Amino acid sequence: MLLISSLLFGIASSLDALLVGISLGLRKIQIFLWQNLLISLVTLSGTCLSIAVGEKLVPLLPMSVGSYAGSIVLILLGIYYILKWIPGFIRQRRKISPNEIIQACHTEKKTSLKMPEVLLLSFSLSANNMGMGLAASMTGLPLLPAAAATVFCSILFLFLGNRLGKTHLLLFLRHQADPISGILLIGLGISQFF
Repeated sequence: MLLISSLLFGIASSLDALLVGISLGLRKIQIFLWQNLLISLVTLSGTCLSIAVGEKLVPLLPMSVGSYAGSIVLILLGIYYILKWIPGFIRQRRKISPNEIIQACHTEKKTSLKMPEVLLLSFSLSANNMGMGLAASMTGLPLLPAAAATVFCSILFLFLGNRLGKTHLLLFLRHQADPISGILLIGLGISQFF
């Protein structure tokens, strides 16, 4: 159960990395290995910090309150992501033709990320994970497996997203990350109740 919970946490907290990779790939922006590692390590440090803070808070709370509070926060975060996605989904009902995608991709030149962009991406992805890490640690999810799952998923998702974005096949995923992440967080929150 610990492995599944850690993996769910790693996937949910790294879906944004997949979307960033796809978005950059669609714009023909290459993410080099060193950039991927730097982004993932900064994201990992934010996640570890929030999990460590959560672990320090748990002893201050009455028995079982920490676990239930963390589970409820994860479920609420999941619901928030789903609700946040609905208005955008309604606005994006218009279908994008393959010709529009190909034309948009061919008008932009291939380039790579500059260091300020790498750092900005690193800190924004890290900030996104902090709330999830805090809630997950309060449910009893240990630091080491959660951190390992986060860094593994982050590196993998950035790499895959960047490659898949260049294929023009997964444009729709840009609009589906919030509900997928929301469902995973709700599932993780529910699983921590038992």
